[in-house]
Amino acid sequence: MAISVDRAGRMITFESCRGLQIRNVFSDYNSAACYEMASDTKSRESWDEQELSGKSITRMNPLKLSRVFRFNDPETGAPQISDFPDSNPTGDTPLEIRMKHFTEVENFTFLAYVLGHELGGTAPRPIRTVTDLEVPDDEFQNFVNTAKTVSVTDEELADSVLDVGINWEHFVASNDNLLLPDHPLKISDVLMQEKIDALDIITEAFVRELNLRSVEKQTGTKAKKGHD
Repeated sequence: MAISVDRAGRMITFESCRGLQIRNVFSDYNSAACYEMASDTKSRESWDEQELSGKSITRMNPLKLSRVFRFNDPETGAPQISDFPDSNPTGDTPLEIRMKHFTEVENFTFLAYVLGHELGGTAPRPIRTVTDLEVPDDEFQNFVNTAKTVSVTDEELADSVLDVGINWEHFVASNDNLLLPDHPLKISDVLMQEKIDALDIITEAFVRELNLRSVEKQTGTKAKKGHD
């Protein structure tokens, strides 16, 4: 569904924001509207690590600065990677918050990469978590469409997580100068923000697939798609 902002009876859409961005003719009025839209593209309002799938999760390593972590599923004992947090990290400045965010992106990516290589499955399998996936960028949607048609081994999926996740991190880290002070995980370039959001969505989907495969290896049965 298209996102729009109504300012004093004037409708600002993603298309108009794109046009303004391309022509570099943001007025104070237009930029404020487009900044608001960018901040709403992916909400990061609340997150509680105890709400993961309704389970009580305990971090395996107490010496962690970031909020992403590896744990053993309390039902199956299978190694899992925590969901990526939807809220902002804590920080004294917008830049500090953004830096902690892309550090969490990197940690999330490498934890999943290690898990995938530990699983070691050699039989190519479909990536079930991308079946209905849509992302807000044409280039990366084409990548998703390809992912829907291929089967990969556990190690190949781990390598893809690393590839996409490091892209996500670098897209975030390379645009610190465009951060929105009131929404430091967002930037003023709407088109670039869509690419960042797309990489986020793909990485998280790949990690969910690795979590499924981990449960299946642990239990010897096919995991439910909704098992996180």
